[in-house]
Amino acid sequence: MVKEKEGNEEEIVKLQVGKIVKVLLIMFLLYIAVSCIIPPLIHKKASGENWNQANEFQMAGASDSAERVLCIDDNSEALLWRLRVIEAAKDEIILSTFDFRDDNSGRDIMSALLNAAERGVKVKILVDGLNGMFLYGSDCFKALVTSPNVEAKLYNQINLLTPWKVNYRMHDKYLIADEMVYILGGRNTNDLFLGNYLDKYNIDRDILVYSESSNMQQSLYELVDYFYLVWELSCNQELFYEAKFEIEAEELRAHYLSLLALYPEAFISTEWKKETMETSSIMLLTNPIEAENKAPELWFSLCRLMEQGKEIMIQTPYIICSKEMYEDLSLLGSSGAHVQIITNAVESGANPLGCTDYLNQKDEILKTGAEVFECLHNNSLHTKTILVDDAISIVGSYNLDMRSSYLDTEMMLVIDCPQLNAYLREFAVGSMNKSKHSMPDGSVFFGAEYEPVHLPFGKSIIYGILRILVLPFRHLL
Repeated sequence: MVKEKEGNEEEIVKLQVGKIVKVLLIMFLLYIAVSCIIPPLIHKKASGENWNQANEFQMAGASDSAERVLCIDDNSEALLWRLRVIEAAKDEIILSTFDFRDDNSGRDIMSALLNAAERGVKVKILVDGLNGMFLYGSDCFKALVTSPNVEAKLYNQINLLTPWKVNYRMHDKYLIADEMVYILGGRNTNDLFLGNYLDKYNIDRDILVYSESSNMQQSLYELVDYFYLVWELSCNQELFYEAKFEIEAEELRAHYLSLLALYPEAFISTEWKKETMETSSIMLLTNPIEAENKAPELWFSLCRLMEQGKEIMIQTPYIICSKEMYEDLSLLGSSGAHVQIITNAVESGANPLGCTDYLNQKDEILKTGAEVFECLHNNSLHTKTILVDDAISIVGSYNLDMRSSYLDTEMMLVIDCPQLNAYLREFAVGSMNKSKHSMPDGSVFFGAEYEPVHLPFGKSIIYGILRILVLPFRHLL
């Protein structure tokens, strides 16, 4: 009887302990959920501190610039130009990217970076801490990082003890070689954006900027200064590996040799001036960099620039606006500006949550007075571009959404170059021709190449469910 009683008491203790563990686990998960969802609801107001510089930027006829540009709209060309930039470096290479994968194009970039490091170039790599987790299992990336001339950091690594910081991501994407040339835009470092490795890929845009002089006021030096501000943040985690990963290093060296044969055009001398077009001026605009709720400084500056024009074209993968952002767009329309927005049709968009929010918010978007082109393309649009009249082109990483406005680091180049603007407007016509064109008054037109596709029944059901589920956290999408 005594043993039976003791056995029962042990079972009771185990059950009680189990209940306590379950309660604690539920409380911890609730703590994580609340910490992730509630703090980003607080939207700061922009101070306009970044606008002081932008306000000096003249919409046309700005002072002569020694910086020249090339627009890169093709993914294969985007990979080739990155290899060219890395190959041209003699002193320092800086790579900052939201997502870096050990896939085909990722391995191409790793091998080129290792080769540069082994010929004496200092290499610094900064990757967002969320997507950087995909690199934990990459021994080739570890082989690159353990090279003596390479340093790597992760921005704001995920820490479940501080879940309120999980939403603050580094969305920057750029590559710098010395004090000469850089590439900045919307492409991540993986096969969805670089090379010709996938049948289904993202359509995106980069700007290559070549500097002909050492004027410290140029955008190149603004970008380098910006990088080091982010690089030194206390939220970053530097990567160290004690092992040397010599086998993987040899694999990268062999891979580099294969690149010489596969992409010979990437390893010949580049005539930078011949490949680029002149500009009147280039300016870098950025968001705050700390891993915290951000004042929408970049959106504020973009609005001030758009206010100076009459013909505004916005290309964005998705539209997820706050009340304040809707008000800003409405002010543009009420001031007499003709605003057109090109975005993904829900039938072809790669972000189901962004598409779902569009279904919920389409009427609110049209109420701002903007025309919307829902582009039905074979591949998803990931391009982030704003065109103001016939001279100003604004290209970079900023999506027209709350995440880019209030949570992430973001950057856009403001380029005064009528030739580039004309090219981008002509390029946009291709997307418009594949679009359903919705007007503020409710009328609808169809582009010459628009071929309607009906959502599969199963996908329609999923969207119907998501339209309800996303409502409490659309500010995080």
